[in-house]
Amino acid sequence: MELRQMKYFVTIANTRSYSDAAKSLFVTQPTLSWNMQKLEEELNVNLFDKSDNDIKLTKLGQVFYEESIKVLENVDNLLTKMKEEDRKENQKLKVGLTVLFAVQYMDQIVHFTTSNPDVELSFIQSGSIKLQKMLADKEIDIGLISFPVYEPSITIQNLKTSHPNYSVSVVVPFDHPLANKKVIKIADLKNYAICSLSESYVIGKVTKERCQEQGFQPNIIFTNGNWEVLLQNTLTTGGLTLLPQALERLSNFHNLKWIPLDDKANYFEIGIAKRKDESLNSAAVKFIDHIKSN
Repeated sequence: MELRQMKYFVTIANTRSYSDAAKSLFVTQPTLSWNMQKLEEELNVNLFDKSDNDIKLTKLGQVFYEESIKVLENVDNLLTKMKEEDRKENQKLKVGLTVLFAVQYMDQIVHFTTSNPDVELSFIQSGSIKLQKMLADKEIDIGLISFPVYEPSITIQNLKTSHPNYSVSVVVPFDHPLANKKVIKIADLKNYAICSLSESYVIGKVTKERCQEQGFQPNIIFTNGNWEVLLQNTLTTGGLTLLPQALERLSNFHNLKWIPLDDKANYFEIGIAKRKDESLNSAAVKFIDHIKSN
């Protein structure tokens, strides 16, 4: 038995006419007749009294009619509820991003929120490596994060915007021994105290790896995910820190000097990250379109 056959039966019973039912259902009368024949054969009962030309229900037909009404109403209610839940789900969006990207794409984020007031948008701010893990674990829906990819279950699409990447600077006090350099190499960091981003951030992880590749362990005296805290500790300890160069214009620490890092790890592309082989909901698609307008 199919729901379609049940719907055909109820429509015939309501209209008391195969012709009218066929028009209402946009099918042919032979289609209705064949389906009713199959339905009666499957149930092994006569649903219609065929003693005269008028279409009447048998007693069992009346029972089946009343129960069919309930079934079809329940199905309609279920479908309506599913659509409502799907609509609600499509109006929720959790985005992971770093503080740098939040600043760089703030205009697009604000425009998205104002033009999509029905979307329940929430942000998780952290380092790109941690955000990749959160995306893989389905704790966020998409991420505005930097390469490289560390989680095999996600993919990152390059952004061709006004901020498609960022470079790295070494930040030191003006009286630091490295302060007079025009550029600083990874090897120059040896033996100096470093206030570092945690390994939840690409810069924090890559800095440690590059120092080890150069043959020494970095002297990391402090780690944190807050770049302003790192700058304060750099100033207090007389050490150094590595941060995205773009943060310099946001810094209120005017007694610190930002010097370009001369290394293969001084340049990182950014993009929109999503889980592989998983479709994005409508809110995510709209958000990405806004980000791409940067």
